[in-house]
Amino acid sequence: MSARELTQFAYRSQKAIGVFNAPPAVAEELVLPNKPVDETKALGYSANGKYLAWASAAEVRIVDAESLNTVSVIARPGIVSVQFSPSGTYVVTWERYNKSDDFEASQNLRVWDSVSGEQRGAFTQKTFSDRALQWTDDERYCAKLFSGEVRFYAPTALSKAALTLKLDGITAFSVSPGLAPSVAVFVPERGSKPALVRMYAVGAFTRAVANKTFFKAENVDFHWHKLGTNLLVMTHTEVDKTGRSYYGESSLYFLAAAGNFDCRVVLNQEGPIHDVAWNPVEKEFVVVYGFMPARAALFNHRAEMVFDFGVAHRNYVRFNPHGRVLVIAGFGNLSGVVDLWDRKKLKKLCAIDGHGTSCCEWSPDGRHLMTATLSPRLRVDNGIRIWHYTGTLVFRQEFKELYQVDWRPANIAKFPQRSALSPAPPGIAIVASSSASTEAASDSASTVSSAAAPASATPAAPLKPAGAYRPPHARTREAVGNGAPRSLSDMAERVTFGSPAPAAHRTVPGATYTAGGNRIPVGATPEMTGEKKSRRRNRKKTKADGSDYESDAPSVAAAAATDSESKPPASSSSSADIEALKRIRVLKKKVGQIDALTKKRDDGETLAPNQQAKLDSRSQIESEIAQLSASLTKLNA
Repeated sequence: MSARELTQFAYRSQKAIGVFNAPPAVAEELVLPNKPVDETKALGYSANGKYLAWASAAEVRIVDAESLNTVSVIARPGIVSVQFSPSGTYVVTWERYNKSDDFEASQNLRVWDSVSGEQRGAFTQKTFSDRALQWTDDERYCAKLFSGEVRFYAPTALSKAALTLKLDGITAFSVSPGLAPSVAVFVPERGSKPALVRMYAVGAFTRAVANKTFFKAENVDFHWHKLGTNLLVMTHTEVDKTGRSYYGESSLYFLAAAGNFDCRVVLNQEGPIHDVAWNPVEKEFVVVYGFMPARAALFNHRAEMVFDFGVAHRNYVRFNPHGRVLVIAGFGNLSGVVDLWDRKKLKKLCAIDGHGTSCCEWSPDGRHLMTATLSPRLRVDNGIRIWHYTGTLVFRQEFKELYQVDWRPANIAKFPQRSALSPAPPGIAIVASSSASTEAASDSASTVSSAAAPASATPAAPLKPAGAYRPPHARTREAVGNGAPRSLSDMAERVTFGSPAPAAHRTVPGATYTAGGNRIPVGATPEMTGEKKSRRRNRKKTKADGSDYESDAPSVAAAAATDSESKPPASSSSSADIEALKRIRVLKKKVGQIDALTKKRDDGETLAPNQQAKLDSRSQIESEIAQLSASLTKLNA
């Protein structure tokens, strides 16, 4: 296999970054020159796959993605986001905003030359947005939103706008891809005036080529076709005034860039719109919509439904780069089932288990799908998995904490579409990277040997249907008698603190439990249980003889009381467990508040002294949670 046919991906973990040659080649980690040892804040490829850049605490380093040789170094600390222009000529960095009387010092969105590392211009951007500075594909202009206008700059002269699009009330805009770029702008509804989306050709702002007005739209998402010929506008409101949805209301509108067609996309199931994806090579798109279980459907270039994929618990859809295979999955608070479909035959290929997935993206070769579990979305089971579209797992790598993973972009011409789908690969590769091994060794964690031989192909295991949702308390109540936890302390033993062995039944004074269809007092011994059954049979016999069969009842009660007196009461340990669990719940709530404050700080907001003090108390809170967990484990031992 030639070097140009290799796929590649880069990751950013807790203590390192790394680059892998990815399937279909043998996955192996490549060594980066001057690999940083401190924490990296951002990582990114250029859209053409030419450069890779990452930001550490002190600098931004740009390397050639093929050879991994250093191209340039930008010696500026505090950068937390790195993005390239479409051809990789310029790199855009963002750092947290600091209010200052010095105008230049307050400029935190900067444009640099990728090769020389020289600054070309700077802007002020108080809150982070990955679409703050948008480029045309030919890099002729970059655009930024200001109050009531969108300004277009030539990258060689960023101090003065070359073009300006003015429209009162603009809150969002989007520049299309393609050779003839367009720009769409959004103005939300105000009073009795409807919201509107207008589309202009870049450089011709006197007349809009498309215009659409609608109500119930506070913000929008723009979804352009890869060629820039069509646009889907997904509108949102924060509140559903009908009260039917917690997530507000959403609608979908279709606009042609030529201005000859626009409409609302009619959906045949009520509920929110979860996701939208264009076929990159055809003028068609898939929408996942409706209350759960949601429906997925395929629409043509006239916004007409042509195929229904059915209903399931799904909220994510993506086509592969060739438009031949698509993935429809359910992530977030859903079970993580991933369905793979053949678009040509409209046939389901397989289903794989992607539980805990935070990132799901197709490889540039169109044959492999990456699912990754990332922090801080989930802080356990972090790792990368790569699947062949037949459902075979071909690569797996675990990390202590994984923050980001990205495929290296590549032209699909390097990976021509085959007339028939390729068969499953011959084996699975389980590899441990050197950096991951270093992280694991520092925490005394075991790793998989990088010299492990590939095993035989492992197809996706059959998945059990998710079934109807049951809240946790209902699941516990329905499962009693089948090994499920019967109390808060029992639940803590089996779930919260991860003890794998089944715990002994914890008793509550005065409670009863079911065994064999009989109601038995908690604390009764097996001998008493047998005695009670035998006495019941004897009473039935004596009743048939006409004798007084209730005379035995006091003796049974006395025996139960005597036995219960001989056993120590269980209320003290149960009370201690419950109080500890309550305290842990309160502390975890505080940790959640601290996470929210951390996000505000990362977005550039200035925290009050009491908020900063709360951030500083995180380690103390986590220590107390660990102590309470340990004490619960000892009590339940």
